[in-house]
Amino acid sequence: MNRTTPLRTSAATAAALATAVLAAGCGSEDASGSAGDGSRGDVDPNAGLYRVQATVLANGEHGPQLCRTLAESMPPQCGGPDIVGWEWDDVRAHRARDTTYTDPLDLVGTWDGERFTLAEKPRPAGAATEPGAPEAAADFDTPCADLKDEKDPKGGKDTAGAGGADRQRVLDKAGKMPGYAGSWLDGGIVNIRFAGTGDGGGTEAAERELRGVWDGPLCVVGAEHSEAELTRVQRQLDEDVEGMLSSAVDPVRNAVTLEVVAATPELRRELDRTYGENTVRLSGWLEPVA
Repeated sequence: MNRTTPLRTSAATAAALATAVLAAGCGSEDASGSAGDGSRGDVDPNAGLYRVQATVLANGEHGPQLCRTLAESMPPQCGGPDIVGWEWDDVRAHRARDTTYTDPLDLVGTWDGERFTLAEKPRPAGAATEPGAPEAAADFDTPCADLKDEKDPKGGKDTAGAGGADRQRVLDKAGKMPGYAGSWLDGGIVNIRFAGTGDGGGTEAAERELRGVWDGPLCVVGAEHSEAELTRVQRQLDEDVEGMLSSAVDPVRNAVTLEVVAATPELRRELDRTYGENTVRLSGWLEPVA
């Protein structure tokens, strides 16, 4: 992937969005006003709409900006994309020194890679209709059907020899084996993925080797990508994708999860072309409106 991506938010903005601490107990004088006339910034009718839950803050250094979180200070601080078409009369606001800010809001607008342009009046957080459908979280259930039926109701399996020290030994051993693609626990079941196991006898051979250090519940399954491959993808994304909020290797889905300010269709297509479909699981702070 080249350096020019569909998402052009500055690295400084992304860092401010990702690292600020949620404000607690920042009380101050309230400022409220009547609803405005509904006018907004120029919205491209062909541009896709995004929904975001955010606080809006302005101070002596910048105008209204979207805030993912507020820094715990007085006055509150944050950094984020500029918001176009903002009217303070549309919301209940708080003031502290030279800073004006809102409670969390549901906002709908367009995104040009740098600025968020309002398309609808702000609503209190939780009042939005037709919420977006974020990608489901990873399912940590074991993929081995025969083990699913043997889990006890408390989430584990009472098996002799399945102690914490033995579990750590099998995880350490697996991590040094060729094609290791990650591991996770489902109660007492150890789940381990391996990529490219065809030349070495497949997952059955890998399981036989691991049984030398672990006699507890074990699920060994194949994978398309090794952990080393996914780690290289993650590092490349860290270098290439501007506006990134977080990334991680996900062993359950055998993919890299990537959170950005806005998960645009253009960026999603580019990631699929570059790394293969679903190798990078993309999510955005700004969610497309269905």
